Amino acid sequence: MAFDYGLRRIGVAVGNCLLGTTTPLSVLPAKDGVPDWSVLKRLVDEWTPDLLVVGEPLNMDGSPSELSAQASRFARR
Repeated sequence: MAFDYGLRRIGVAVGNCLLGTTTPLSVLPAKDGVPDWSVLKRLVDEWTPDLLVVGEPLNMDGSPSELSAQASRFARR
């Protein structure tokens, strides 16, 4: 399960390594980067993924962006 972190919205998708496919699931509303954790937990419980991945927002030159630290904090939670 993958998360595209943002301050107002967090995109959620699932992937299948064997089939090489990805499927978007939903976009979770967030307030200052904080989602409704109960909704996120329900998605994780429903899909029972083997791995959770959070995309790291980088600048065009590959350096960390202003959101990188917040995305890392989200990933740790």
